[in-house]
Amino acid sequence: MEFSTKRFGTIEVKENQVLTFPEGLIGFQSFRRFVVMDLDNAGIFKWLQSLDDESLGFAILDPKMVFRDYDPVFAEKDLDSLGAPDPGQLILLCVATVPRDVRKMTVNLQAPLVINPSKRIGKQVITVMPEYTTKHQVFLPLQNLMKRTG
Repeated sequence: MEFSTKRFGTIEVKENQVLTFPEGLIGFQSFRRFVVMDLDNAGIFKWLQSLDDESLGFAILDPKMVFRDYDPVFAEKDLDSLGAPDPGQLILLCVATVPRDVRKMTVNLQAPLVINPSKRIGKQVITVMPEYTTKHQVFLPLQNLMKRTG
């Protein structure tokens, strides 16, 4: 299937790449179909592109690649709809806010996107842990990661 996007032009998406968020995302409940696209070779930064609106997309990242100790806890009822028998099978991705000065980039660790890859469904879930906020600085942890792997 081909989809038009504002940022990437026309993209080819296979049916098995489509993620459905039955409840949408927080603040974007009417947009339910998305695809995840890699933005870098290291696989840290990705783009969550809406297939329902060509201009809607979000910079996202795998939080465990940048924040090694990230281990959110969710209310069981929030994960039930994802249908994963084992929470370890779920994938977490977090929405990033990227200002002009990328050194001020933040990531939302409070409400990650929780995805069941086998069913290709997801949900944005608010963690029950108060230490996670919507604005964790990314630049310094990312710099430290690059030093370790560099």
